[in-house]
Amino acid sequence: MQNSRKIKEGVMTEFTMGQDVPEPREAKDTSVDKNKAILNYIMSSLRATKPWTRLLSILGFIGTGLTILVGLGLMVGGNFIPISPQAPPWAFLGLGIFYLLTSVFCLVPSIWLSKYSAAIASFLKRGDSAQLGKAMAYQKSFWKFVGILALVFIAIAILGILAAIFWYRYF
Repeated sequence: MQNSRKIKEGVMTEFTMGQDVPEPREAKDTSVDKNKAILNYIMSSLRATKPWTRLLSILGFIGTGLTILVGLGLMVGGNFIPISPQAPPWAFLGLGIFYLLTSVFCLVPSIWLSKYSAAIASFLKRGDSAQLGKAMAYQKSFWKFVGILALVFIAIAILGILAAIFWYRYF
């Protein structure tokens, strides 16, 4: 296993990746030193996490913008794209609306990640525990939304497969 760097402030500790809590070495008052080591470990982990959550939120905002552009392009420019005469005239309009609705599913988690990153930055800068609480609440909201979205997409996929089987079998 790979050992991480020692924490600069407080009790010098060494811990292995995957270890829940770093153990203090040669501490006189173990409860205070252990709490300080844990806080430093948390701050180090948050500091390492913040740029990645910021990057993913920015990529989410870019993806949302591109999805909106594609949706509007399909709605406006769909009339100029030659398609089969059997295709319904509203096909591109429907696809455009689908893309616009899909952009909402990209936007919401990006907002939560952006707020999470900002709260982490504020916590690391000021050390305000209220900001840490906000960051955890934003992270909870992000994962709750992503979890619900994953369940919805699984249900839609199953319904789509069943509809395709039904369509192929009876039509």
